[in-house]
Amino acid sequence: MEGMKNFDKDKLGDVDIFLGEPNEQVRESMRSMMRGEGLRRTRTFGRIDDLMTALKEMSPDLLVVSDDMAPNIFEIIRDIRQFRFGRNPFVMITMMVSADKDINTKKAILTGCDDVMIKPVSPGRLLERVAHFTFNRIPFIATTDYLGPERRRQTERPSAIKQLIVVNSLLAKAEGRKITQAQLSREVEKCMTEVMAARLDSHGLKLGFICNQILKAYEEGRIDKEVEERLLILVSVLEDASRTAKHIGEPELGQICTQLARQVEEMAERYLDPTENELGTIRKLTKAFELAKTAKMGAAAQ
Repeated sequence: MEGMKNFDKDKLGDVDIFLGEPNEQVRESMRSMMRGEGLRRTRTFGRIDDLMTALKEMSPDLLVVSDDMAPNIFEIIRDIRQFRFGRNPFVMITMMVSADKDINTKKAILTGCDDVMIKPVSPGRLLERVAHFTFNRIPFIATTDYLGPERRRQTERPSAIKQLIVVNSLLAKAEGRKITQAQLSREVEKCMTEVMAARLDSHGLKLGFICNQILKAYEEGRIDKEVEERLLILVSVLEDASRTAKHIGEPELGQICTQLARQVEEMAERYLDPTENELGTIRKLTKAFELAKTAKMGAAAQ
């Protein structure tokens, strides 16, 4: 069929697909079409519990899931991308969303999935899109709260965020290459190191911005609950930066971030009347991030 022109049907026998769709008729129609096109290892799930159990046991090469699979389906997909659940945060993911719920399209995009399709989705159209994204996968970006395709066009606004080419087991198998779960795990770990390094850069940008906002509020005398909220956000980002630093083999940096998080946490408890030393810590943080940003821009220009 035209939608499968980029696929060699004879090489699809080892591709593992998980399809989550509560509507039995739709589910079976899609499975029948996929198996007919050589995707024999297509497993379907009508209940979210069964799908999650399967994801704990192994990672598919493609996950196709409907937005009405569970009330918290967007959180589940985001947890997969953030590597809080499952075995492969880089699994190819297609979400099918209701046409009458615009908000669901936005939610799906924010999960970091590869593709979003508006229902009803025909099996032929699904296979066509899967083929396209298999061979034309968009590079990923990693920020403090997002991991997924970089959807911004270069012409829209410049970005210093590094783009990442992540493991794509669906592409490997579609090209006839064998990849075991053990090999996939090693590739995932390698990619996660790059993700963590990129996320650490993103932490620096976010920390610098928050510190500037906090200092500005104190300098202008706008000391309200928003200041406390920003201090607590700063604590959260520092803690995440600490975990990230330790993951990429920078334990000393991780320890520094942890210590700073505790200092800022104490400051948040008495945000209405912070000590000069506490304000000095925020000023030093701001200066450090500005210097780091300047140094990075200089290195990139060379």
